[in-house]
Amino acid sequence: MRIEHISHFERFLELKSEWNLLRPGPEPGSGSGSFSPALTHEWFSAWLQAFGKDIDLAILALFDQEKSAVSAEKLVGVAPMRIVRTTYRGIRCGQLRFLYNRHGPRCSFLMRDGYAHHTYALLEEALKLRGWDIAVLENIAHDSYLYELCTSVRDSLRHSTLLRRTMSSPFLKIAGSWEDFFNTRPRNLRRSLRSKERKLSAEGGMRIEHFTDATSSVSIMPTLVALGEKSWKARGGRAIGSQPESRRFYSLLAETFGKQGQVSVWLMKVNDKPAAFEFHLTKDKEVQALRAEFDEKYRSLGVGSILDKEIVKTLFESGYKEYDMGGESDFYKLRWTEDVRQHSELLVFSNSALGKLLCTVEKGVVEPIKRVVKPRKS
Repeated sequence: MRIEHISHFERFLELKSEWNLLRPGPEPGSGSGSFSPALTHEWFSAWLQAFGKDIDLAILALFDQEKSAVSAEKLVGVAPMRIVRTTYRGIRCGQLRFLYNRHGPRCSFLMRDGYAHHTYALLEEALKLRGWDIAVLENIAHDSYLYELCTSVRDSLRHSTLLRRTMSSPFLKIAGSWEDFFNTRPRNLRRSLRSKERKLSAEGGMRIEHFTDATSSVSIMPTLVALGEKSWKARGGRAIGSQPESRRFYSLLAETFGKQGQVSVWLMKVNDKPAAFEFHLTKDKEVQALRAEFDEKYRSLGVGSILDKEIVKTLFESGYKEYDMGGESDFYKLRWTEDVRQHSELLVFSNSALGKLLCTVEKGVVEPIKRVVKPRKS
């Protein structure tokens, strides 16, 4: 076995053909072992082009050097990592992190079938990298190889560690008919949706447009950006187009995944004016939601809720299997499903002076406060 340290984007690009043969977890349909657009080579390529400035690329690629008739070695695992120097809890320090930020649903190491037992080798090698005081591995799905490893061997890493739950992300398993499913939803939800539909009708009605190819998805991006700036997310600079990096990122996703027929952009118009949108990626009848924004002017009409309903209805009628809503367990998502995917983050503190200080702050100050302010669920 050979582990290669990849620090140049050009070398990363050479791994595309084998990268997408890797998976974060063992079982198709588990959510971690099945479709995960945020772990594909195309996703990371777009992410690096949009957000890769001022980072030290530190991807670790594991190769099996066993000779074969096809190739001298094959890619069997990757750790998509970077090193950045920025603040953590107000302390400027070196950080070892995933190629990940709030735009992705989760992240993890990726392994080829039959090589899960080498996950530890990748983690151990990552912790040998120089220049970090704290490793922050965010939003690791509980059904992944990496999480299983974290729960079993983190005490043997020769570093202080902290493993804690982060988000519970709702997902909907799609089976049966739309009518039967909708009738299982809370009565107050159905009543509320009917009321909002009547209000929309009185305002002149609505129209929903659906874009699934690269050309139309890229061309509609300026409309999505303008719409996002009228949403509540814009106030905090978190709308789809609030930052040039995020505009570039979603434009690249629209183009790249659109060429493969794996982008799904929904736009609702009221009186022919953009009112709400959602941005998804799809593959093999599975859906990953990424963005949902609406014009505050239409809040009272419930345009976001109506668009949610129409999307879920279409997924049922079109034979989809799973709808991963992403993000936190927001109330409006839990109206559609009771199932959630648990995630945790692993913090590893280096043995440097800064690493020890960060460990003291996190374990001695932050964690006690978290237990008081937000008690853990049993």
